[in-house]
Amino acid sequence: MSQVPPVVPTHHVRPRRGWLNDPNGMTRHGDRWHVFYQHNPEAAVHDLIHWGHASSPDLVRWTEHPVAFGPTPDGPDRFGCWSGVFVPGLDRPAVAYSGVVDETFASTVCLRWALDDELDRWSEPVVVATTPSADRVSVMRDPFVFTHGGRRWALLGAGLDDSTPAVLLYSCDDILAWGYVGLWLTHADPVAAQHAPADIWECPQLVYTPGGTALVLSLQHETILDRAVWLVGDLATDGDGRPTFVARTGGPLDAGDVLYAPQVLQDEPEPLLLGWVRQDGIPADPADLEEQVADLVAGCLTFPRRLSVEGDELRSRLDPAVGTLMDPGADRPLAAGDAAVVELSGLVRVPGGPGTWRLTGLTAELGGPVGDGVDVWIDGEVVEVYPRDGSAPSTWHDVGTRTWTVETDVAARIHALTPEPR
Repeated sequence: MSQVPPVVPTHHVRPRRGWLNDPNGMTRHGDRWHVFYQHNPEAAVHDLIHWGHASSPDLVRWTEHPVAFGPTPDGPDRFGCWSGVFVPGLDRPAVAYSGVVDETFASTVCLRWALDDELDRWSEPVVVATTPSADRVSVMRDPFVFTHGGRRWALLGAGLDDSTPAVLLYSCDDILAWGYVGLWLTHADPVAAQHAPADIWECPQLVYTPGGTALVLSLQHETILDRAVWLVGDLATDGDGRPTFVARTGGPLDAGDVLYAPQVLQDEPEPLLLGWVRQDGIPADPADLEEQVADLVAGCLTFPRRLSVEGDELRSRLDPAVGTLMDPGADRPLAAGDAAVVELSGLVRVPGGPGTWRLTGLTAELGGPVGDGVDVWIDGEVVEVYPRDGSAPSTWHDVGTRTWTVETDVAARIHALTPEPR
C-alpha cells in the first residue's frame, strides 16, 4: 500500500532536510533568539547526531544556520552530540552537552566554546564531567546548568541500575572541571514517583517564575519515549549551600501524544519553552512514496510557549508573537453545528462557553470541551491546541494529512495563516 507524501509544516522550526529531535542550547544572544537541535543532516532518521541551528528576531521568522557542529572522529562525541544547554554567566558563549561514544550510549559531558558572535563556529569538545561510579548510576545524559546561592550547578538526567530514574547534581563553579555531588531527586520522592514514572528521567529543566519553581522531566520507559511532565515544588538550600528540591504536585506538560524533550530558557517576560514534535523517520529512498519528495525532513519544534507557576500548577501559554502569523484579511465565521475544511494551515478560534470542538484528518481525530475557549493551530501535519485557561496544551502529528475538517457546537472563526515567514 503506497503512502501519502508528508505535508511538512511551514511555520514551525525545522531543518530544510534531515532529522530533528530535542531542542538544545536555547539562548537570547544580542538581538536574536537562538535554538540548536539534535540533527542528522544526511537523512530523515536518527543517526550520528549533530547540532542544527536556527535563530529569530521575533520567535516567528526563523533563519536556518549552517550545522553548528557534529561528531568528532575519535573524540568523546564520535557517536553523537546529544542534548545540552547554553551555559549562562560565562565571559564567552559556551554550550554543554552529552557526548556519546558508541552504541552503548555511554556518555560524558562535553563543552564547546563559540568562535564567533553569530554562534556559527565552535571549538573542539572538552570533557568536563563523566558518569559517576557511585550511587548505582547506570546512565547519565542531558546537562542543565543553573545558578543557586551564588554558585553554578548542573542537573543531569539519569537511570539507576535497579531501573529507577534519578536526577544527578554536579557542582561546576569551574566550568572545565565539574564535581559529582550526588543524587538530587529519585523515585523515593512520592510525588515524583506518582507523576513521573520512568526508567530514566531525561532532559531535566528548572523553571523559575514569580509564582514558584517547577522541574520539567521527560520520561523514558525501556527505551520508549513517553511524555514530558512538570513537578512544582520547593527549591531550598541545605546546610552545605547545595540546592534541594521537594515536589508538591505534578502534571502533564502537554496532553497530546508527540511532545518530548522540551527545553526552557529563562527569558523575559516569562520563561520560554520549545519542545520536540516527534515524528518517525522517513526512508532515505522515497521510491515507495506516491510522489517523489525532494527534501525529506522528519521532526520539528513546537511553537514557542511561555510558562508560569500559578498556585501548585505550571501553566503554558502560546507566545503572543505567534499571533502575527494570522492573515488579517482572510478569516471566516463557522456557525454552531457547521463543518469547515482547513487546507494545510490555519487557526480555529473557539470562544468560551458550553460545547465541544472536533478536528478530523486522514488518520487522526481529536477534540474536547470548549471550556473557557480554545485556539487550534494547524500547520500541515502538526496541530497545537491551546486552552485559554492556561491548562496543558496538546500537540499532535498526523503523517499524510492534507486537510482537516473542523466541527464545533458553538460559533467559531477560522483564520488563514500567512505564507511561510522565512
